[in-house]
Amino acid sequence: MSLAEAIKDSEDSLIKLLHAKRSGIDDRTGKGSATERVVEEQLLAPHLPPGFRLCKGAVVDAATPDKQSPAIDRVIYDHSAASPLLYDDAHSIFPLEAVCGLVEITMNLDATKLREDVGRMVSVKAMKKRRYLVPVPNSSTKVFRIEQDALPPRSFVIGLPSDSSWNPATIAAALRQIQQDLGPPTHIHGLYVIGVGFFHTVPIDSPSEPMYRIGGWTGPNRLFRFTTAFRLAFDRWGTLPTGWSVDLHDYVAGEWKMLAE
Repeated sequence: MSLAEAIKDSEDSLIKLLHAKRSGIDDRTGKGSATERVVEEQLLAPHLPPGFRLCKGAVVDAATPDKQSPAIDRVIYDHSAASPLLYDDAHSIFPLEAVCGLVEITMNLDATKLREDVGRMVSVKAMKKRRYLVPVPNSSTKVFRIEQDALPPRSFVIGLPSDSSWNPATIAAALRQIQQDLGPPTHIHGLYVIGVGFFHTVPIDSPSEPMYRIGGWTGPNRLFRFTTAFRLAFDRWGTLPTGWSVDLHDYVAGEWKMLAE
């Protein structure tokens, strides 16, 4: 068996397993949790670079820490930068400074559900201000605080189509139209419709290039194309400069006092 054939068999096995979860579990919450776990274990976690972790949860920023984003099926975060503000395996709260990626997972994907999934990520992608502590030159103890605009998190949607005959050209047109309707900062790095194709939004380098062109792979190599693109998206995510730290102080109000001298 060739490598390409083995990858195709892997996708076929994944489809069977997801269908079994979808048809065998009646409870909606249980069905969702079970299928998300399969996607995490087989498609996401094995392909993350070292230092990146993932968990279900919401995102907040320091400017409005009490305003949580909608729940995201899997938040990808850089554990070397910051940990969750509140951790729970079922639902964590993440500071924006740690967040690198967002993944929505669905087992009945169509154009309506795709629009809903993309829309859920918009509020996070609109959060741009990240805060850091930077060493003061010629000091081994002092830091100063800065605020920077940062790249929005990488965004992916993964799902089984509600109709296995969903046409790739129709999918690409729907993905393009949804992003056009929502506008910047919407940008879906990858859409993996399991068993149909892997689609991606073509990046642009200048405003003169057309936005939201969609490319993709619809042959039996689509699983390989997804996992490769997923890994590359986080390989290219920038790390903090030496000596920098994430500034989490403003997420919770409080007043520092000198208590002994």
